[in-house]
Amino acid sequence: MRHTKKILHSHFLSIIIGFGTAFSASTSQADQDTISLFPLDNYNQSISAWIKPNDPDFDKPLLNAEMQKKRFDIFLDHYIGSSSPWNADYINKLLHQAPPNDFKTVEQSIITNFNNDGKSADQIGYGENFHPYTAEWINDISNNIHISQLDGLTYQSHNRAIVVDNLHARVLPTDDVHFYSYKLAGQGYPFDNLQMSALWAGTPVYILGESRDQAWMLVVTPDFIAWVKSSSIARTDSSFINTWTTAAKNKLAAITHTKTSLIDNNGKFILSAYVGTVFPATATSAGMELRVPVMDTEHNATIKTALVNSDNAVTMPLTASPHTFSAIMNTMIGRPYGWGSMYFYNDCSAELKSLLTPFGIWLPRHSSDQVTVGKMVDKSADSTENRLSYLMANGHRFLTLIYIGGHVVMYVGNYPNPNNNQTWMAMTYQNAWGISPNPPTRRSVIGKSVLLPMLLQYPEDTSLVSQAGKKYFQVSDLNELPSANVLLQQQSINLRSLMYPASLSD
Repeated sequence: MRHTKKILHSHFLSIIIGFGTAFSASTSQADQDTISLFPLDNYNQSISAWIKPNDPDFDKPLLNAEMQKKRFDIFLDHYIGSSSPWNADYINKLLHQAPPNDFKTVEQSIITNFNNDGKSADQIGYGENFHPYTAEWINDISNNIHISQLDGLTYQSHNRAIVVDNLHARVLPTDDVHFYSYKLAGQGYPFDNLQMSALWAGTPVYILGESRDQAWMLVVTPDFIAWVKSSSIARTDSSFINTWTTAAKNKLAAITHTKTSLIDNNGKFILSAYVGTVFPATATSAGMELRVPVMDTEHNATIKTALVNSDNAVTMPLTASPHTFSAIMNTMIGRPYGWGSMYFYNDCSAELKSLLTPFGIWLPRHSSDQVTVGKMVDKSADSTENRLSYLMANGHRFLTLIYIGGHVVMYVGNYPNPNNNQTWMAMTYQNAWGISPNPPTRRSVIGKSVLLPMLLQYPEDTSLVSQAGKKYFQVSDLNELPSANVLLQQQSINLRSLMYPASLSD
């Protein structure tokens, strides 16, 4: 997801229809010129065109049993283990951070960041109506936060909770969007600076505070810290947590089909579950019986069950093979790009995090962090040609991630180049907003999850910068764990990066 906020952004005006009278004809024409659609005609978007069922390795495991177990242990550790929001020791580490890395100081700095006073033109925040925000706007949000509640926080077991419906995770407790000017290259819609991520139902959280109007809660999740709607946060007591964690350790299931409807035993709809969502489960002859958290009248968590068939959920960890990867990718490919999981669509890092979840592979939420969970080789100093050569010689299908600065993609394999059948290319799977020239004065928009090769040059538009030619090119192999030094660094706590990944990018 983000690491340089001005990478691959679009213009807000480009999606607005019917507002022509608000802008001059010359401005409208200029905006039209900044956006085009990248043609994908040369790159078949059918998964089976690249991952063929008749390939001899179609069902061959890509991870050995020992490494898959290690990966799943890491996943469980973040979900219900020592790095979970339900773990008192972990929460205490967060609570005992000294200024300026404490909750109150970081939250105050975030509020200041979104105050337009004294800001340069390229840092002024605008609403959806193209008007800059007033001081009253940020003051109202600040007052609603009631920041003094973050003074001297102590661990409280009754603040453990669970998400009972899918939620948007926000940097501040507001539904208002915050865009930089659409007139700036790479700014405007869909890049709402307050949109951090999505939080799936069934996710454990710890409640740090609540807004004055009680509509929002500041929560610790397994991946980040954000404001979410309190109406879908149910408190959990020790009995619930013991029941949930025992069941999860026994069998955990992952959703494998987009927008799977969960229906309770009385035929009542509970929620729609997305790929990347997990629940404790029991296998039955009819499919998978999932334990789903719901909220009682006192806002406490209880459990219902929902039966889904084997096409919609699997026991974790699913064996990693071209077959199983292709099955899940088939339900994800072509879905629109969603900055910060806006509208419950994925951005680049959310796409890979969701895709790898059924295999029991945990990834952090943000793109630059995702490449640190495997053995990473930094080829940023190499030429574009050498970068591609290294990837094609050393990449592992579906288990090699490439971070290119604000964006992360998955290596799928080497294939004949449809633009030149005498050469081969590295195919990737990714969810991307678009590609730009240098300088990035316009965007060739992809706007969805796609199969897209890494090429030296795109014949569709030779002015566009190759994804392999960006500032960064870091290749991470999930077949191996990172070095001991990297693992040690991952244990350090930076509240600001958890609460406001200011460098969030697509």
